[in-house]
Amino acid sequence: MPRRAAVAILLLVLLGVGVYLVRKNSGAAKPPTTRVVIAQAGDFFLYAPLYVALDANYFKEQHLDASVVTTGGDDKTWAAVISNSAQFGIADPTFIAASAQRGQPGKVIASIVNGVPFWGVTWRADLKPFKNPADLKNLKVATFSAPSTAYVLQEKMFRDAGLAPNIAQGAFGSLLTMLRSGQADIALELEPNVSQAAADGATILYSMKDVYGDFAITGLTATPRYLQDNQAAVTAVTCALQKALDLIHSQPDRVLDILHRRFPDIQEAVARAALRRVIDGGIIPSTLAVSPAAWQKAIDLRISVKDISGPAPFAAFVDNSFADRAAQNCRLR
Repeated sequence: MPRRAAVAILLLVLLGVGVYLVRKNSGAAKPPTTRVVIAQAGDFFLYAPLYVALDANYFKEQHLDASVVTTGGDDKTWAAVISNSAQFGIADPTFIAASAQRGQPGKVIASIVNGVPFWGVTWRADLKPFKNPADLKNLKVATFSAPSTAYVLQEKMFRDAGLAPNIAQGAFGSLLTMLRSGQADIALELEPNVSQAAADGATILYSMKDVYGDFAITGLTATPRYLQDNQAAVTAVTCALQKALDLIHSQPDRVLDILHRRFPDIQEAVARAALRRVIDGGIIPSTLAVSPAAWQKAIDLRISVKDISGPAPFAAFVDNSFADRAAQNCRLR
């Protein structure tokens, strides 16, 4: 009996040591967490893929400690990236082409907003929805101030129809007020303001996405050096964002709950209508890859207003390799 007891005790000791070693090795095998900072111009409903990736814990699943900083402008966002205050930027991707002309190159690695996310709204009962730009005749449109993308594209819409541009310029958040006060017939607005106006009785006359199609208006950017030296982190970030896109397209009700925590002042019905509009319009893409056509339209626009002095070839500024890998390997099941 004493011998059997000794053997049993020895087995228990060996079992305990084995459990300890398994737990120790399991802890050692856990991938390290990488800290990344993502700069954005501001809190915008249209940046939903970023917020979903954060709040649905997709970044955390990829072993990322991700945080977001707000810069107050697209130019400041890219400045944060090239100064290493942030590793990634979410903003107008054409800023990297302008920056490259000053000797500070960058790369676009993902599309966040794919298409011009502006809609023309009015409270005039006599105006009906239209797709022909010629129907802008004798109408004044309120847009964000020049040289904003909204202003430049609205001006182009007038000129493409052979009309002299008739535009009232206003600050962000002021356009619907201008519309109500009679300073313009139409306001060119973003979501969720479009859906809020519609809930208040406005008519949506036209969509800029219908006019201009795919357009690289908001992308994820980084420096070539960071992409070269931190491929695992870049792969993880794009993987998380791809899962966020999948969730947006497959489970909008869950996404609305996430966005409500970010934007509690937006009424549920308005948020639902806004999300549905940007999904149905392809404004929020299904994958992260930037198309050559979307990139060229954005560059042509910036060349037309002299923000960029020359060509900006797609191959030189867009790297879809991480987006393509995410589309292949990081889908929400």
